[in-house]
Amino acid sequence: MHGKIAIYMDSTGRGTVTNSAKLFFEFNRQSWSDKRSMPSVGMLVEFRAEGKTITSVRPSRYQEFKEGDFITENDFWRTDSDEALEDLQGSRRSAYITELYRGTDYDTIEKIPLSFTIPQAIQKYFAGEILSVEALKQNVDDEEEIPCILDYFILKRFLTKSLDTLIFMDHSTDQTQFSSLKSIIMHLENSYNDMKDKHKMINITKIFNETFLSLQCHYQALISTIDTRKNRAQSLEAQMKTLTLEMNARAATMDPAKMQAKQERFDKLAKEATYYRTSLKRLEAIRDDFYKKNFSIFENAFKLSREKLFNKIVTGLNLCATIMDMKIWKLSLKSSGVKNSYFTRSNIENSFCSLAFAEHYLSRLNKAALNPFDQKLLVYIQKITKEQRKKFLVVTSDLDLLCKVKVEVFALNPYYIVKYAPKKVNYQSLMRDNNFDIVYIDEAHIWESAADIILQGKHFDKTGKTKFKLI
Repeated sequence: MHGKIAIYMDSTGRGTVTNSAKLFFEFNRQSWSDKRSMPSVGMLVEFRAEGKTITSVRPSRYQEFKEGDFITENDFWRTDSDEALEDLQGSRRSAYITELYRGTDYDTIEKIPLSFTIPQAIQKYFAGEILSVEALKQNVDDEEEIPCILDYFILKRFLTKSLDTLIFMDHSTDQTQFSSLKSIIMHLENSYNDMKDKHKMINITKIFNETFLSLQCHYQALISTIDTRKNRAQSLEAQMKTLTLEMNARAATMDPAKMQAKQERFDKLAKEATYYRTSLKRLEAIRDDFYKKNFSIFENAFKLSREKLFNKIVTGLNLCATIMDMKIWKLSLKSSGVKNSYFTRSNIENSFCSLAFAEHYLSRLNKAALNPFDQKLLVYIQKITKEQRKKFLVVTSDLDLLCKVKVEVFALNPYYIVKYAPKKVNYQSLMRDNNFDIVYIDEAHIWESAADIILQGKHFDKTGKTKFKLI
């Protein structure tokens, strides 16, 4: 059946579809059958149902109805499937082509009008991918407090790891809080994979013929005219050949009057054949010019549109990954489970985010023997940390205070790190090997006076920009 999504909740993955009789049918995320798009309110769909429960639903190929489409939204509601609607559209298009064929004066025509434009044809070809990008626009609009946009494909597995770890540590967090983002990512990635896999198999000529040329009504009417005139020309040539053979065979015995009549018949056929040959040459030139000019424009526009859409999908994946990472980071800061299991550890220097899990992974590897992926990951992390990272040092032996400072610093930026110096030897080593933005000194839990510690710190400070704060 055809219908329209009346209600859809991202948080639950449940929605309602209404049909032409204004009956309501329920569906869930599992019954959504299109891997490149997401359901959204107002989307026209094709679905199957058992009773009032939808078993399978997908977006209709027809989301908008414009002048020249040969079908209207009323036709959408009167038909049960996209195939039936396509057949109706095809039959009306064929009738219109026949009308053009019969009503156009092809002896005076100089060019072929477009039935619809190249951008419309390209938009139709990429309809599924466009829907996946539109779903992103409708469901993701929170770009606040984002330090930088992450690379989805580099950090993908660490994003998953950070989410799974958060859910394990914090019982108040579950997968449903991320279901909308995960669904958008899934559909965007499916579109990405489809476009990437088809990259080497793209046949521009086939796409041009199927999505543009075959639907150009004036062009198809011209093709029919050329075929008809070509058949007529061939028939005339055959008749002339037959007459010539007959006249040559009976030249000595045929009555002069009959011979004259046959000659006149031959001349008439020859004149008509000349007309068709001349006409065909002109019409074929118009056809070839139309094809050549539009194919060149289509090829360039298709490549540019595909590249632009592909980049939008990649950008969308990166944005979704970043927003999910920020959400994980913010939830971790408020989570008592993460605080008790993660931030209280004295050896934890990083915030709770995908980059931290990636750095932890790399810390266990031999940097001189990294595989290409890990080498790319290392370079990427170095780039992010160079742009975003600030270093903080807490001088204390109080682990509770250390945890408190960590949470406060991590709340400023997910890519900051907090190091820990419980003893003099640790302090001197860390100050010698690092450039810190701020050194926090706990006066109640240090080995000597704060003034002496600050003095030592300034001795090791290579930049002269380190700030010292008492806590």
